[in-house]
Order: sequence, then C-alpha cells, then structure tokens
Amino acid sequence: MLNRKRILNLRNREGHKMMASIIFAFALVIGTVISATAQTQEAGSAPNRGTARYEIDFMQDMIDHHAMAIMMSEMCLEKAVHDELRTLCQEIISAQQQEITEMQSWLLEWYGISYSPQMKPGEMRMMEKMAQMSGAEFEIEFMEMMIKHHLKAIREASKCVDRVYHGQLRELCENIITSQAAEIEQMRTWLCQWYGICTRG
Repeated sequence: MLNRKRILNLRNREGHKMMASIIFAFALVIGTVISATAQTQEAGSAPNRGTARYEIDFMQDMIDHHAMAIMMSEMCLEKAVHDELRTLCQEIISAQQQEITEMQSWLLEWYGISYSPQMKPGEMRMMEKMAQMSGAEFEIEFMEMMIKHHLKAIREASKCVDRVYHGQLRELCENIITSQAAEIEQMRTWLCQWYGICTRG
C-alpha cells in the first residue's frame, strides 16, 4: 500500500515537473516570437502611408543636404588657412558620409528605394563662387555658409525626432542635432577669435 502511494506521488511530481517545463518552454517560444515580430516590424516600412512618405522625403532631402556639406568641406581641406578648421572639415566629411550610407541602406531596406545625392543649380553656383575664394575670405564664407547649412539640418532633424517610426532614424536625427549644434558653436567661436565676427543666434 505504501509502495503504491509512493509510486503515485512520484508520478504526480514528475507530471508537475513536466508540465512546468512545458509551460516554461512555451513562454520562451512566445517571447522569442514577440521579439522577432517587433524586430521585423522595425525593419519594415512605417505602418501608415503618411509616416512612410515623411521618412522617405526626409532621408532623401538629408542625403542631398549632407552631400552638399561634404563638397563644401572637401573644398575647405584645400583652401582653409587654419589647421583647426581643416580638422573640422575632415570630421564633417567622415560623419556625414557615414550618415548618407546609413540613410541609403534604410531607404533600400525599408522602402526598396535606391537613392543617390542630387544637387540643385543654385547650390552648384554657390560652389563655383566659393571656388574663386581663398585665404581669410574663403574661411569666413565657408564658416558662415556652413553655420546656415547646419541650422537648416537641425531644424529638419528636430521635426524628425517627433514624426518618424524607425528608432534608428530617430537616433540619427538626435545625433545630427547634438553634433551639428556643437560644430556651429565652434565655428562661431573661430569667426569671433580669428576675424572679429562675433554674432550669435
């Protein structure tokens, strides 16, 4: 009799253990599925047409905007007088080329769009004008134009933070705001120190 009770108890314990293992395994599977689903949604297009259109337009415009900054900075490497400014220009080239590559990959991955930078005729004329400058004249023109260029990028990136669906794109926009604000402050300092142009705002 005791042996039979003991056997029944052992069977019950084994049954409970097996059930607990099944529940635990099921919970792991469900968790993995939920995580994978979230990642798939993040990797796909935005869930509504308006947000998707905004992301596409923003990335294409910002790719064009970055490409212009890179061209200006490449000219700066050749023409700038101060080593500090040349170093900043190289940093702008490196950072914004990386961001262009990221946005191009997201456009392709999320929306099936292959996009290359485009330049407007007015921007080409501005580049031609800057190419005729040298020395202090070039540095002043470059920094004043890059400050305006950065301010526009910051305005657009500030809207992006509140409107985009993808976390990666939001993080890029936040980085644009912080990094370009710091560069603006640096260029304003140099304009004041080197050329007595001490404007703010």
